[in-house]
Amino acid sequence: MIRHAIPYGIRSSACCCPVQACGGIVPDADCPDHGAKKNPAMEWHEAGGERCRELARPRYRCDRGHLLPADFSPPPIDPDYWDDACRCKSPARP
Repeated sequence: MIRHAIPYGIRSSACCCPVQACGGIVPDADCPDHGAKKNPAMEWHEAGGERCRELARPRYRCDRGHLLPADFSPPPIDPDYWDDACRCKSPARP
């Protein structure tokens, strides 16, 4: 089976890695973000495995566009009142 990974960091626009249905990537050796010279932290999983299928399910996103946790389920109220605030870590400031 082919393994691919979900990068823990946000991909830049320069990333040239092929994206999979689950949101994971197959790292390209020439990619400036995930290439052979870098060793980024990534969550590896088997293509088509249980984790891959779980990640490929439709997911909800926060106001900033980040994926909400896989266990998020919308409450049975008006979407304008959902608690979908982004809980992602803010980028480090210099």
